Amino acid sequence: MKIYMYILWFLFGGSMFAQTVRGTVYDGVTKEPLLGASVYFEGTTIGGITNEQGKFNLYSEITSTSQLVVTYLGYTDAVLSLSGNTPLTVYLIPKEESLDEVVVTATPLFTRKELLAAFRTQFLGATKAGESCEILNEDALRLSYNARKKQLIVTSDEILRVKNPYLGYEIRFRLYDCKISYVAKSIKPYHVIQSYYAGTSFFIDEKKDVRKYKKRRKEVYEGSSLHFMRTVATETWDEEDFAIYKKGLPVYPKTHFIVSDTLGIKKVQLTDPVAVLYNKKKRSDVRPKYSYFTIDGFGNFNPPDALIFSGLMGQQRLGDALPLDYGL
Repeated sequence: MKIYMYILWFLFGGSMFAQTVRGTVYDGVTKEPLLGASVYFEGTTIGGITNEQGKFNLYSEITSTSQLVVTYLGYTDAVLSLSGNTPLTVYLIPKEESLDEVVVTATPLFTRKELLAAFRTQFLGATKAGESCEILNEDALRLSYNARKKQLIVTSDEILRVKNPYLGYEIRFRLYDCKISYVAKSIKPYHVIQSYYAGTSFFIDEKKDVRKYKKRRKEVYEGSSLHFMRTVATETWDEEDFAIYKKGLPVYPKTHFIVSDTLGIKKVQLTDPVAVLYNKKKRSDVRPKYSYFTIDGFGNFNPPDALIFSGLMGQQRLGDALPLDYGL
């Protein structure tokens, strides 16, 4: 059985940036500037915090569709598409405090401990990197199992802090939605038919330029979806050692991935499913959902549900994730 994986980390379409982005963050009610608000480019290590005047200043040379995310404890996040060089004015709205409703139900099929274990496997992964990860604020997770739909549903009001000691990152992940679907009333990994989670992420590099971690990151990167998307965009098939197969036969990549350039963003047409082999041993399958998608300078493709992966790329989870600005 093939298991398909949707990973929608980049929820909103955005505009290109290769510029300094600056602005001010305010409380949406009092209009007072907010000190210490986190501001970052989605999925990267590029970020900072606001000063006493609520001001921030970030820079990236990469042409990208990545969004700007602004967060502050007790406030609703702002996710912004960028356009032009005009300073931004961001108003964050305080969240309404509410008590969790207590609902009495029939005896659940699974305990919280069992649901957590199932979620960890699908969210973090079962690789060395994935199994090394720890969610530092696991208590913030709300887990439920829909027996009729055979689906594990996970939400959180807090930004998840994920420690990845294998790759040397701490990831701040805002989980907007997570649904894990099973073929039976089960939470066993071999009964999973689809895993889906959506959110925004920020990477804190805790082991920059440390040789051991550089080697591990390179190993995870090679053959990954990020590596593959960058290869598609630059059309460096031979240099990157990717091969494309259709119906078991090798095919010329450029006849199946038709790439055109639009203001530094690559538009890619892929009409049929293909198999991808990296270094003659790492196998993935890629199935298009739409007739075309775009790839930015980071290797981030959009829309985020344009492709469905199985094999190696479909098995990689947050534990194997690298920041979009990795290696750039």
